[in-house]
Amino acid sequence: MENEKDKLGFYEDPQNGHGIIRSRTTQQIRSWEMPRTQEALEKFNDEIGKLDFPGLYILFAKNRKVYIGEAKSLYNRLKQHLAKPEDKIRDWDKAYIVSDGRPATQSDFNDPVVRKTLELYLINLFKANRYNVVAQGEPQQHNALQHFLSYALIRELSYFLQKKGVIQKLIESIGQEEIFGDEIKSILKRKGMEIAKWTAYEAIVNGAKVFIRPGSKKPKGWQITFRGRKPGSFIDSLQKGNGYLLISRDGLPFVPLKEVQKVVVDKSAYEQDTLDVWITFEGEGAYLSYKENKIEISQFKLRG
Repeated sequence: MENEKDKLGFYEDPQNGHGIIRSRTTQQIRSWEMPRTQEALEKFNDEIGKLDFPGLYILFAKNRKVYIGEAKSLYNRLKQHLAKPEDKIRDWDKAYIVSDGRPATQSDFNDPVVRKTLELYLINLFKANRYNVVAQGEPQQHNALQHFLSYALIRELSYFLQKKGVIQKLIESIGQEEIFGDEIKSILKRKGMEIAKWTAYEAIVNGAKVFIRPGSKKPKGWQITFRGRKPGSFIDSLQKGNGYLLISRDGLPFVPLKEVQKVVVDKSAYEQDTLDVWITFEGEGAYLSYKENKIEISQFKLRG
């Protein structure tokens, strides 16, 4: 049973005369939803005592376009976006400011690694909810405390944004969230790889066929199902050991199909119309399995 202390609640005040809607959870999250006006921003600054409050911000524009950023001083950063907005979000008309309601000297958001981790999570979360996200984040290396703080805040942020009604679909937290097409291509190019063809689920990279799969979450791990035995299909390519399986999650494992063959040793598997392999993430390790056979694939990660 869930402990009482772990349960989250949500409260929202009516819109005030400055167009601001204050929201909060029963734990850490404090938020100001505000229109794009200097008046609203100055009211926010007055409320925080004109101190540096670190946190996140989300700028909304028409047609589900959003920009997600992080800042050590939310007031100063929003002031910049108000006076000289970036071209890609020049038409924003509403902002969410998110913090834990504490100034920089006391806030968990004061750690830039935590802020950037949350920023990247929100970028992926909004993409998963089919927003046009015009921002890019960067993966971070975490110590134990940073990982703990980030995980706790991610859980709370997801709950908060659901209650605000801006997201419906959740994604996995740190490490196992899905990595999307543009980011994958950017990583491959940084690794010096040449992309000749690209679709949502298949690509030609360095002249080889690549099968791109995020997997489906199941109790025993991420299930990746491949169908069909026609020439060039996954089962055909796997049997021949030609190409790669690119898993669009934790670290982006880019696994040669010759390695996958090491777990699919039963020749009758290649005569089936479907074939399921499983991906699990255990600590810093990533593993691929088929039935009782299992190998580690951490060494094939493209991203640390």
